[in-house]
Amino acid sequence: MELKQLSNQIYYNLKLSQYGKEKEFITKCFQNHLENQFYTVKLRLHVIDSLYSTQMNKRYYGIEELAESIAQYSDEILIEEAQKVLIGKYSEILEALFSNKYGYNSIAQKQKKAVSLISKYLYFLTDYQFPIYDSLVKIAYPKVILQYNLKTEYLKITDANFLKALSHLNEVSGINNFEKLDNYLWYSQKVANKSYSLIYSKEDHLSMIRIKN
Repeated sequence: MELKQLSNQIYYNLKLSQYGKEKEFITKCFQNHLENQFYTVKLRLHVIDSLYSTQMNKRYYGIEELAESIAQYSDEILIEEAQKVLIGKYSEILEALFSNKYGYNSIAQKQKKAVSLISKYLYFLTDYQFPIYDSLVKIAYPKVILQYNLKTEYLKITDANFLKALSHLNEVSGINNFEKLDNYLWYSQKVANKSYSLIYSKEDHLSMIRIKN
């Protein structure tokens, strides 16, 4: 099966899965606004961090500091900046957000950025049309390049090149849809790891467990 056709099939299957339900829940959070932008952003980050396991809550003051940085800008401005970088233009705002470090470790040192969580935030803010960068995508990316013999100058993805690498993969794969691309990369690794809790509905997953036992 061609990659584009397979990505379409996975996309429609995931709509009915537990993943699809949680994704819809996060989307609802992005459709509502609290009394100020900081509270709105902080709520969204907490929900994404919880359901997508980005581990930001393990850092002291991590979500709070990231929310303060993002809340400086309206949703409309961030959407414009996201669209800019996807066509190769420079965004000082996104460069700062992705480059800064947020939160502290157990000895009160700043050590980590928040590329994964920010990319997921922009994914939902742009109606799923921004590339997600996380551990599963990082593993899946070189595999799909080799499996489908895709021509790209980026053999692996990093914090620094993920926008260009995933944008190029989106194009050369023929998928041309970041939502479907992310679904495919994420799903492929969930299956490879035999982790089925999200890729099926609750009923189907529990049925599988009962059959095994």
